[in-house]
Amino acid sequence: MIEENERAAKFMQAIQRDGEKRRAAIIQSIDEEIAAELEKVKTAAEAKARQMGDYEKVRLQEETNRKLSHSVVETGAELAARRSEIAQQVFDACEEKLAAFTAKADYADYLKKSAGALLALLHADKAVFYARPQDVEAARSAVPAGCEVTADATIRLGGLRAKSGAVEADDTLDMKLEAQKDWFLQHSGMSIAL
Repeated sequence: MIEENERAAKFMQAIQRDGEKRRAAIIQSIDEEIAAELEKVKTAAEAKARQMGDYEKVRLQEETNRKLSHSVVETGAELAARRSEIAQQVFDACEEKLAAFTAKADYADYLKKSAGALLALLHADKAVFYARPQDVEAARSAVPAGCEVTADATIRLGGLRAKSGAVEADDTLDMKLEAQKDWFLQHSGMSIAL
């Protein structure tokens, strides 16, 4: 019976060792599976974090670009408005100077020279001259005999426009001032083209 007890004890020890080995193998297998799953989850989380980071980076970059673009447009509009305001002030001052000039006695001489230049430009001895209503009398004195002078309310600042046949020439102060606007904007560094 002792032998049977010994054999039973040995059998129990063998079963216990086998159980311990199997238990260790199962624990190792579970640990490996947990580690593999953790690695998958970690890799997926890192990929998702990278994707979110990239998305946020692109979103912030687009938002920054939008704000910058809006700021550039706003600043450009303010600059254009200020340039226009300055140019208008300059040309308003020019109009005041021209108004003062047309009130002087020298203006009659100017009209006489303008009439001669217009006739030369038209290659004519006679023409119909157009002057602003308040300049009609002065213009009649300035143009050569036989030329007609007609009031033209579209001439604001002064000067003459002439027509001979189908050809017309403009030497009004309005046209001269208008022609100076582009030159002024280009040469003053205030060109409004952005």
